[in-house]
Amino acid sequence: MPDTVSDVVGSDRFDSGGGDGSDSVGATGSLLALLSSLPGRRDDAQAVLNGLFGDALEHGDSRMATPMTVQAAGTLLPLDRATPRELIAECVPNASPSICLLVHGLMSTESVWEYPADASTTYGTLLASDHGVTPLALRYNTGRHISTNGKELAATLNRLVRAWPVRVKEINLIGHSMGGLVVRSALHYARSQRPLGRHLPVGRRWTSKVRRVVLIGTPNTGASLEVIVNTLSTALWALPIPATRLIGLGLDRRSAGIQDLRFGSIVDDDWLEHDPAARTRKNPHRPLRMPRARFLTIAGTVTRNPDHPVARAIGDALVTPASASGTIGRIELEERFPGATSQVFPKLNHIALAHHPEAYAAIDDWWLRG
Repeated sequence: MPDTVSDVVGSDRFDSGGGDGSDSVGATGSLLALLSSLPGRRDDAQAVLNGLFGDALEHGDSRMATPMTVQAAGTLLPLDRATPRELIAECVPNASPSICLLVHGLMSTESVWEYPADASTTYGTLLASDHGVTPLALRYNTGRHISTNGKELAATLNRLVRAWPVRVKEINLIGHSMGGLVVRSALHYARSQRPLGRHLPVGRRWTSKVRRVVLIGTPNTGASLEVIVNTLSTALWALPIPATRLIGLGLDRRSAGIQDLRFGSIVDDDWLEHDPAARTRKNPHRPLRMPRARFLTIAGTVTRNPDHPVARAIGDALVTPASASGTIGRIELEERFPGATSQVFPKLNHIALAHHPEAYAAIDDWWLRG
């Protein structure tokens, strides 16, 4: 059983194609050394590693593969099938009947929500203060298929509601980037999957309680990353720095999670028996509706003018406003989010959308209007 990233990434299937694979092994070893030498940054470095190679890490049973966990104010919640409410009550002493779960994106952790000037402030803590919710944060392996994470999140939320110290009245979900797709996938599978011996969907316990879904910089119709990926990979391999070459290797051998971003794939059928390098998706998935939930989509642009050609082409540098709102160009593909509110913020890049006062002000105003 492989215990280190080198055991997985240094294998033949991750050979760069340019010889004996020594570049990939050397780069991986350098990052492993980096993980040990940067106090307080190990989690972030491991998140990058999982985003690049997470599917392979999990397949190889590596201890570096990030398990899915839920945290409350930095405390890990023990959410197995037999978790008693008393144990969760000890972890969350002031649990509210209103839950808000924040789901990070690719190669991130819950730290992406922290305000640069004050790490103790996040959208979750602000919503707790302004609207009385209990904020929770999800951490997961972003290199896995989005649908795989979606199914696990659906089951995790089911266990969370069952073990919550007080009766849950409402659930609010906030996803950044890939996190928004994982949220949508979880909603789909919770309403459609029925375990053996049961007639009701696994999510019946919690999906009926979902009231608000906020999708921030989420590539709902996909992210046109292929040109960027190829260009960036070439540039990174040109640098004589092991850590950057590891990222270049990851872009060349990108994980299932990264490939899912191309078309915003959120269910197994979106990628099973499909060419991951295909330029078009013939049968886009139509997700199940959430009749009781309100949706807010938030997008950013790198330009001051959101209608600038550059803004329409690259949006916040990774996701266009059209994709974030569930459309392509100015043509509505399908009514993904009936009655949704859409906000676009000029001069806000993809990462800044997760921790910016202007974006929170929009969430707060929308929350109140509901």
